[in-house]
Amino acid sequence: MRKTKQQRSSRMHWVGLDVSKNTFDAALAGPDQRYPSTPLRELSWKAFPRTRSGVKEFLAWLDGHAPKGKARVIMEATGRYSVELTSWLLAKRPTLRPAIENPKNTKAFIDSLNQRNKTDGLDARGLAFYGVERHPTPYEPLCKSRQELRDLSRYRDTLVAQRTALKNRSHEKCSSKIVTRMQARQRRQLDKDIAAVEREMRHVINDDDAFSHDFKLRTSIDGVGPITTMTVLAEIGDLRRFERARQLTAYAGVSPRVVQSGTSVRGKTHMCKRGNERVRQALYLSAMATLNTKNTNSLSAMHYRLCEEGKHGKSALGAVMRKQLTVMRAILISGKPYDPSFQGRGKLGGQPPRERAIST
Repeated sequence: MRKTKQQRSSRMHWVGLDVSKNTFDAALAGPDQRYPSTPLRELSWKAFPRTRSGVKEFLAWLDGHAPKGKARVIMEATGRYSVELTSWLLAKRPTLRPAIENPKNTKAFIDSLNQRNKTDGLDARGLAFYGVERHPTPYEPLCKSRQELRDLSRYRDTLVAQRTALKNRSHEKCSSKIVTRMQARQRRQLDKDIAAVEREMRHVINDDDAFSHDFKLRTSIDGVGPITTMTVLAEIGDLRRFERARQLTAYAGVSPRVVQSGTSVRGKTHMCKRGNERVRQALYLSAMATLNTKNTNSLSAMHYRLCEEGKHGKSALGAVMRKQLTVMRAILISGKPYDPSFQGRGKLGGQPPRERAIST
């Protein structure tokens, strides 16, 4: 009888890696080791330099403690440090299938172990127990085009934030003329840099046939512009990989969060905001632009209908954000451009009255 993936994963050794700029601490937990029956101090632990030679030393240490092919690696997301270490591990031993987890999840788990102290070694041991209990999915490295697009998109966000800060300061009266001239010069330079980054993002899209095809389909949706499309593509990637639309909205953090307990607690339903913040920000700006256009469209009609049914303006706006994301996935699966007259389950079609006033 063939074993399932869960059964095979349950017999794995797990190595927790606490990654920093120059070093990483490794701790090994066996498949039958659980906390608190196995104290943290009993786990094997060692620190290594975060270099290619350090990875070789780590693999030699691991081979002395666990059989080859029977160990996996778990680490927290630490930006380029964890991604670079993962690439080195995969190059040397693909069977490790490293997992990069959300630090919020791993921190909550480690805090539940009730340790008085916090060190890199203890965090590595806690991550090892996390792997034994949770069996996280392996990290999927980004393709070259998506990695470049993500770097450009995030750098653009940084530039836009700097420009916004300068604009806000420009409204304040300044007695120094030289400061005013410098601020104006910085704003002009930021405008040029942002335009240059956006042009480079378009080049990345145009040079990749798959990206270019998906880009054209997504921008056919009402209110979804190039920046929103490129942000979602850079941060989430191929939306077809989600089997259901609600999985996608939960991943992006735009699904509703119900607050309910017993018979007395009936809190308001809010957006969960547990996913990628950059995607939510792009969808929010896109939804606002959709509602504030002079010409009516299917998404603004949906917003109007929800408000007429008693939904709060912000709740209806969140529904528009979710609809934009799910429609992106739907047209990618169908391979056809967006049809605003389509009458689906979401009741997206229909036009609001001409005298409608958009409320945000």
